[in-house]
Amino acid sequence: HARALLISTAEGATDYIDADLHDPETVLREAAKTLDLSRPVALTLMQVSGHIADYDRARSIVGTLMDALPSGSWFAFNDSVDTNKANAEATRQYNESGAVPYYLRSPAELAGFFDRLEMLAPGVVPLNDWRPDPAEGDRSTEVIALGGVARKP
Repeated sequence: HARALLISTAEGATDYIDADLHDPETVLREAAKTLDLSRPVALTLMQVSGHIADYDRARSIVGTLMDALPSGSWFAFNDSVDTNKANAEATRQYNESGAVPYYLRSPAELAGFFDRLEMLAPGVVPLNDWRPDPAEGDRSTEVIALGGVARKP
């Protein structure tokens, strides 16, 4: 499905990496076939770290990926948080369904993915509070995911 959505142009290339995040070296090797990893790039990990059971391993994977990228590269990240009871219950039911398990993290753990990086304002916040449009008015106050964007110094 992802490959069908990708169309390269004369201005640039688009690609999809079919790899396991548990193997960051393969991810980097495959990315280097399309991207010039000597120049700043953006790494986006949206709602994927929860599929890595061990928090320290998840941070190590992100560290390996970011260490391979040059200064000036960006990291955009979000994931589900363990502070919402309804979300925790939905995740429990999902995990019992036989699907690939998902592990919720604490706000402090999610913030830990940005260690050694320069956070862009407003920092690690609920997704609906990240650069909100004032014209939208009231937004949901139920926090089920936090995210942020940071730059590698």
